Amino acid sequence: MKRKTALSLTAALLAAALLYCANQSPPSGGPVDEAPPKVAASSPSDGQANVDPQAAVSVTFSEWINRSGAAGAVSVYPPLTRGVAVKVAKNKLIIAPREPFAGNTTYHVVIGAALQDLRNNAVARPINIVFSTGAALDSGALDGAIVGLEPKAKLKRVMLFAEEAGGSGGWDDARYFQPPTYAAQSDSIGAFTFARLRTGAYRVVAFADEYKAGRLRVGDSCFAPLERSINVTKSPQFIRLYPAESDTAAAKDSAAADTAKAGVVDTAKAGAVDTAKIHAAKGSVSPDAETDAADAAASKKKAKAADICYRLQGGADCLEPNEKRKWVYSPIGKKERFTVADSAGTFAFDSIPASKGTLMWFIDDNGDGKLTKGKLVPWRAPERFFAVPDTIEAKANWEIEGLRVKGCEK
Repeated sequence: MKRKTALSLTAALLAAALLYCANQSPPSGGPVDEAPPKVAASSPSDGQANVDPQAAVSVTFSEWINRSGAAGAVSVYPPLTRGVAVKVAKNKLIIAPREPFAGNTTYHVVIGAALQDLRNNAVARPINIVFSTGAALDSGALDGAIVGLEPKAKLKRVMLFAEEAGGSGGWDDARYFQPPTYAAQSDSIGAFTFARLRTGAYRVVAFADEYKAGRLRVGDSCFAPLERSINVTKSPQFIRLYPAESDTAAAKDSAAADTAKAGVVDTAKAGAVDTAKIHAAKGSVSPDAETDAADAAASKKKAKAADICYRLQGGADCLEPNEKRKWVYSPIGKKERFTVADSAGTFAFDSIPASKGTLMWFIDDNGDGKLTKGKLVPWRAPERFFAVPDTIEAKANWEIEGLRVKGCEK
C-alpha cells in the first residue's frame, strides 16, 4: 500500500513538473534580461528566390518568444486574401499562409515591435524578410520624408497602394482605406524607405496609426505627396509627403465653406438689421461707449509701441525666386501669424511684436494666402512648405536685416 502511494506521489510530481515546463513564463534567478530578441536564422532566408509557394516562413530567435501579441506583430506584403496563421514554438516563430503564396511574386514579411521575449523585451526595430516565389526579387525602390508642422512628430505608417489593384487597371478611391500593397514605418525624423518593390504606379499615404488598425480610417489626419500617382522604378527616387485630409465627407461642404470664407451674405434671407441687437451682441450700450473703447485700445497700443520690432528681413541662399512663395512668422506662445510675400528668396516683416518665434515658407498655389492641406478624395495636391529649424528672435526697437536661415526646396 505504501509503495502504491509513493508511486502515485511520484507520478503526480512528474506531471506537475511537465505542466510547469509547458507553460511560458520568465526564467527565475540570475541577472535581469533587458536584451531584445534577435533573429538567429530564417527559412526562407532574406533575399532567397524560387521559394515553394506552399512553404511556411520560420524565424528562429536568440531566445524564447512570448506568444502574446505575436500574431499582431506579423504583416505580409502584398497581403494574402486569407491571411496567415502565426504560431510560436519556444524560440521559433512560424508563419503559415492559409492559401499558397502567389507564383513569381516577391513577398515582404515584416515583424514589428509587438513581438517580445518572455521578459517583455520587444524587438529593437522591425524585422524584414523578403523572398520570391519566382527566379528573382523585385528591384523597385522609393525613399522619402514626411514634412509636418509639429516639432516632435509621432512615428508614421507609410503605405503604398498599387494602382492596378483597383480593378481593370484602374483605381478605386476606397483602396485608401483598405490594407496596402506595401507598408513601412517612418523614423524619428520622418524619413522612410522602401526596397525590392514591384515597379509600377502607386498611390502613397502616411498617417499615425494610433489605434493600431494597420490601415487608414476616414477622417484620419494623413500625409500625401505632391503628385497623385508615384511611378516606382529601379532608379533611386525621393519624395516628400505633406499634410492632407482623408475625410471624404468634407467635400460635400466645400461650397458652403468657400462662401463663408468670402463673406457672402444672402440679404433676402437675412432680413432687416436690428442695430440694437448688434450693440447688445458686442457688449456695448451706445455708439459713445464704442468710441471710448476705441480710444482706450489706441492708448494701450501706443503704450506698447516699445515692444515692436521695426523690421525683420532675411532669406535663404538656396531658394530660387517664386512669386507664389509666402513667408510666415509665428511668435511662440501666441496665436498671431504674420505673412509676407517672397522677394527673390527673401522676406521682410515690418512692425511685428518683439518676440522669439518660428519661421516657415509655403508655396501658395491656390492664391488664398494661407497654407492649404491636400485631400485624398477628391484629390487635391497639398501645398509644399518648409519650416526653418532654428528659432528666430525679433528684438524690440531693432531693424534686423540680412538674416540668413536654413531652408531649401530640394
